[in-house]
Amino acid sequence: MRKTFVTMLSLCLILVLSTTSYAASSKQSLEKNANKIYSSSLKKTFLVISRDQMKKEYNYNSGYIPVKDLFRDYVDSITWDGKKKIVVIKNQGSELILNASGGMIRSADNQVVAPSEWIRLSNGSIQIKSSVVAYIFDREGDAYKDSEREEWKDKLSFLNIKETVGLPDVKSDGLFVNVVYNNK
Repeated sequence: MRKTFVTMLSLCLILVLSTTSYAASSKQSLEKNANKIYSSSLKKTFLVISRDQMKKEYNYNSGYIPVKDLFRDYVDSITWDGKKKIVVIKNQGSELILNASGGMIRSADNQVVAPSEWIRLSNGSIQIKSSVVAYIFDREGDAYKDSEREEWKDKLSFLNIKETVGLPDVKSDGLFVNVVYNNK
């Protein structure tokens, strides 16, 4: 009887500890979760942007998307400050700020500053990680139960992205990202 009790107590303790460690390990940054879902080792991005039955396709030899390609025809304006290394994407009275300067930026009420880990400056162009874009607006994203993703999706709703579908493909060494904007 005592042996059974000790065994049951041990099993309960293992179950509690493993559940606690799983919960702690599942609380990761959005970028890490995106990399886990879409494989951070992929070296190419195949982007398809759709809106109003129109499609544009781009191919990149990296895991990043140039911001101008992703937003140029779908927001009110994009402003690039080369000296400060900052891009401001304006739409519906709100702004997304992408800061590649390495410095801190304070945001106003109508501004959202993206984490610097999501972006890079390459060949004079600000680029954003394709896995992050795919993850934030993922059509099936509710299944991830990621409150940080939900917060970012809500914060960035002014960008008018309806949904994304991301498909990693090891054979092509790329991430296929389909971005669907809401119709005009």
